[in-house]
Amino acid sequence: MTLRRRKTEASGMASEAEVDHQVILAHLGKRNASRTSVWNLIFVIEVAALLGLWEMISGPLGVMNPKFLPPPSAIFDELWRMLPIVGERPITEDIVFSLTNFAYGYVLAAVVGTTLGLVIGTTKAGELLLGPLAYYAYAVPRSALAPVIILIWGLGAESKVVIIFLLAVFPVLITTMEGGAQVNRTLVDAGRVFGATRLQTMRKVILPDLFPYVLIGLRIAVIRGYIGVLIGELMGSFKGLGTILKRSSYNFEMAKSFAVVAILIVLSSLTMLLVSFMKTKLVPWHQEEDLLKSR
Repeated sequence: MTLRRRKTEASGMASEAEVDHQVILAHLGKRNASRTSVWNLIFVIEVAALLGLWEMISGPLGVMNPKFLPPPSAIFDELWRMLPIVGERPITEDIVFSLTNFAYGYVLAAVVGTTLGLVIGTTKAGELLLGPLAYYAYAVPRSALAPVIILIWGLGAESKVVIIFLLAVFPVLITTMEGGAQVNRTLVDAGRVFGATRLQTMRKVILPDLFPYVLIGLRIAVIRGYIGVLIGELMGSFKGLGTILKRSSYNFEMAKSFAVVAILIVLSSLTMLLVSFMKTKLVPWHQEEDLLKSR
């Protein structure tokens, strides 16, 4: 009876511990959700206040000339006319052109940057042979090469993809290199002691520890990639969002210029959200604050 009672008490304690663990996880999840909701609410209030102030400055108050700084209402009207399908003057072809070039350049930058960063950050030979070249190339102002790239590849999509690639590849490359240097060597040595091959060590130990750095580099590369879209199309192109922005600025159609900027902000924000969603699904255990503190 005593033995059975002890087993019962032990199972009861285990179940209580499990329940407590679940309660703690639920509490932490609610706290994080509440914090995110408050942050989003504050952001919406701030944006609404700024737009309202902007409308007053360019409208009733007359502080700014609406020809140079149009009110948000005029920008939203122009944006509605430019929207695909529903707009009177849709710019579907230009949006598809810019997004296609961004996709090609961004994916190429992600593949090349991750591969080279992995080689440089995790191998002595890669660090010795390619590390100095990568750091010196990172110091080169890539946007200054845009005219030369357009002269070589022309005004078509190829030059835009090259510019986007050059601007987006280095954030991925550098963060991957630094992530490789921060990999826990104790875990690597432990894997080798237990007989893990080089491929198993890379797949089971190094990549899970390195992947958060790669995703942070990919998120930075999103902004750099859209900057490359604008630079390439402003320098010379027959179509694209940058071309519309350049033409509208030359014609003093400021509402259309701001509408194009708003479209670019929406596209870049959606791409950033996609990368962040990938991060939460692929590395749910990672806390970004810890990484920022370590840097």
